[in-house]
Amino acid sequence: MMGELYSVCSPFGKNYEIIFVDDGSADRTPDILAELASKDSRIKVLRFSRNFGHQAAFSAGMDTARGELVMTMDGDLQHPPRLIPEFIKHAENGSDIVIGERLFNRQNSFVREMTGRTFYRFMSAVTNLEFKNVSDFAMYKRSVINVLKRLPEKERFLRGMVQWIGFNKKYIPYIVEARKHGQPKYTAKKLLGLIMSGLTSFSAFPLRLAFWVGMMVFAISIGFAAYVFIDHYLNPNPLIAGWATLVILVLGLGSVQLMVMGVVGEYLYKMFNEIKGRPLYIVAETKNIDKNKIEQSQYGIHNI
Repeated sequence: MMGELYSVCSPFGKNYEIIFVDDGSADRTPDILAELASKDSRIKVLRFSRNFGHQAAFSAGMDTARGELVMTMDGDLQHPPRLIPEFIKHAENGSDIVIGERLFNRQNSFVREMTGRTFYRFMSAVTNLEFKNVSDFAMYKRSVINVLKRLPEKERFLRGMVQWIGFNKKYIPYIVEARKHGQPKYTAKKLLGLIMSGLTSFSAFPLRLAFWVGMMVFAISIGFAAYVFIDHYLNPNPLIAGWATLVILVLGLGSVQLMVMGVVGEYLYKMFNEIKGRPLYIVAETKNIDKNKIEQSQYGIHNI
């Protein structure tokens, strides 16, 4: 990766920095990054005290970056560094945010690829924001970074936040190549968590859906009650078995109630996390970063 980054950044001379955020890795990543930083002062390293998540890592990089243009990308080469000059060109031509739009991901199965595309279409429909098939492979002008840093969310969904703040955007299509080394650590569980975070952060759709499901069940209950009442007088030998009917109704209504409670609980949990006021991340160690000049943000704790 470093070879490609150096090749892309060499035309800029010394006027750039490369920030690595180590999200609590348990392998040799800290040693490798420390060695790279010892050889080049432009390479800066933030190491979290534990795994705080993908979105926290990008937020930490944004908090630390000092450039007028800030590029965010994964470190597994699935976000191709060779496209950085094209991102810069569009930023210099007036785009405030330049985002890589995935045409296809060679790493994903067909089912996962279609699930992702369906999710973004659904998000666009329920939030009135434009969600394309993108990740966090993007370039931001300093003015955009400053706005993102002022947003108070502790549970962050950057792809949604970027759409919410507006600004002039440009999308660059690219194909996500398969990882050359290692296996993806973004599991289905983490992906589902990101989907839930995005949906509950930018839409009240789950709450409204729960309300309308409740109304539908109520209407069915009224209709069923009317049917039983009429049948009681018209049919001396009722066809409906009392116990079976009762069990079905109790199970059905109980399921709806649990579903509604789960939706409300998800929103309450998000509110609870925001109220606690805990930092978004904690940095245990830095390399080539002056701790006295690190901007203390409301999202992270740097010096421990």
